Amino acid sequence: MLTEDMLIVLIVFLVSVALLISNRVRYDFVGIGAVFVLVVFGITKISTVTAEIGSIPVLLLGIVMVVSRAVSESGLIDKFAERMARLISNGPVLLFILFALVGFLSGFMSDVALTLMMVPMSYYLADKKKKSPSKYLLPFAYIAVLGGRYTVASTSSNVILYDLWYSSTGHFLPFFQFAFPGIYIVLAGIPAAILISYLLPNRVKKISSTDEFKTGEYLTEVVVAKESEVIGKTLAEFEKDYGIRVVAIYPGRISWRLRPIFEGDVLLIRLKPESLTTLSLIKGLRMTIPKAAQENMSIKEVFVMPESRLVGKTLSQIRESRSYNVSIIGISAYGKRVFGRFRSIAIASGDVLMVSGSDEDTAAFITDNSLGPLSARDMRVFNPTKGVISIAALALAIGLATAGVNLIEAFGAAFIVIIVTGSLNYKTIYRYINWPILIFVGTYLVLGAALTSSGVSVYVASLIMGSPVILFLITALLANTVGNVGSAVIMGPIALGFPDPLKAIVVVAMAASSTFLTAFGNQSNLIVQSAGAYKARDYAVFGSLMFIVAFAFTMMYVYL
Repeated sequence: MLTEDMLIVLIVFLVSVALLISNRVRYDFVGIGAVFVLVVFGITKISTVTAEIGSIPVLLLGIVMVVSRAVSESGLIDKFAERMARLISNGPVLLFILFALVGFLSGFMSDVALTLMMVPMSYYLADKKKKSPSKYLLPFAYIAVLGGRYTVASTSSNVILYDLWYSSTGHFLPFFQFAFPGIYIVLAGIPAAILISYLLPNRVKKISSTDEFKTGEYLTEVVVAKESEVIGKTLAEFEKDYGIRVVAIYPGRISWRLRPIFEGDVLLIRLKPESLTTLSLIKGLRMTIPKAAQENMSIKEVFVMPESRLVGKTLSQIRESRSYNVSIIGISAYGKRVFGRFRSIAIASGDVLMVSGSDEDTAAFITDNSLGPLSARDMRVFNPTKGVISIAALALAIGLATAGVNLIEAFGAAFIVIIVTGSLNYKTIYRYINWPILIFVGTYLVLGAALTSSGVSVYVASLIMGSPVILFLITALLANTVGNVGSAVIMGPIALGFPDPLKAIVVVAMAASSTFLTAFGNQSNLIVQSAGAYKARDYAVFGSLMFIVAFAFTMMYVYL
């Protein structure tokens, strides 16, 4: 028999689920609204709200976001992936290595950070294989989500279950508690992702709004430094190996397409913004970026308004003015006929500039010169020192967590290393935290506590009848509609009521991470949706293959 409190909590839950599925209200606002109603009706106390919003899962997720971003910003993983892409010509073997890399890292990094990191690689592979990026974007996102299941810190739903188990039993789950069946699911999912990459349609994205406008290609300039890996290559070989077009080379020589590259040469190149990471990974190519800008790299694309005072000025005149601590590292190539060096190019109304520098300096440059910032996209420049430090910090966190140190202390140590060494500028830390996700996690923890305290969880558990199959399917259904956080918050307490609660918690962890069937079930799916021009049918059809893999191996874990 449902009590009044149970009925109110159930109505709040069902309405919030409906709003999340409709995608008409942003998820964090849905969570805030649900908490507000619970407080108004006296079901939840304010002290409970503040405790849950400041709880271990929320704090830990924020720290993991920063650590993950430090690793991805360094470009070290991109360097390895780009090297593999150039050394291995066999398509399936290359995809297997790249998917295995993403699947492994997803156990220790945010799947969102990994997906963003592999977007440029998808464009690089597309150019190399003469295909659309839609063939690679979704498989990379699927593997990032699939891999985020075999450690307790790999995804937000696992972190929630980690804290729930501690609250219930008084001790934390081991760091690799979900490794079986998690690792087997990842290994089986890699061939499935390769198959999906071959089955996906070769689509070209159409621009549907001004927010999606971005320039096609940029002109930029690089200098060939000593011991560069490109020395000795002809220009034709350079273009073939890296997928980057050379517009001119200085000093010029006859038969320039077959001309070898020498130390000290200056290359004027034309590239897509997504290839900027690839360019920065090439050993011995020095971009024209001031040292100060490299230390606090933030790359923005800005549109030159007709009234801008930059119109008519050459790039060298802007550099020589030294009014701003920024560098123009690229200018839109459309309609440009270049005679001479990059610095001699004159800026015209309607040009798009690629500007590097700190957020503060770039903002001042935009404001003072009547420029319009375009929609942000992920662009990184390789920094090996920061890469080594950030990987070492992540390894420290993994080592401490494996040794039994709780996750807050383990990843907190990594966070301190990253800040003290300057791998991330402390002024920009808040920019790397996805605040809506943290708010949603905190508010849904409040809703989860209400579901438990009111008795709704026990009521739902009675309907499941102790079946791991039903537990998995309901959790997965919720994960693909309201998200992995909501599914873990709702189904975690139910799992604790099973005869074998630890095994049931593992089932919930595997199901909550099986967000393959809808675009809005996981942020990684949303990141690639627009760029790959994916439709709801693509997620339902190709996601089913990944879902079957996760379900089959989870049931093997339960019954074998």
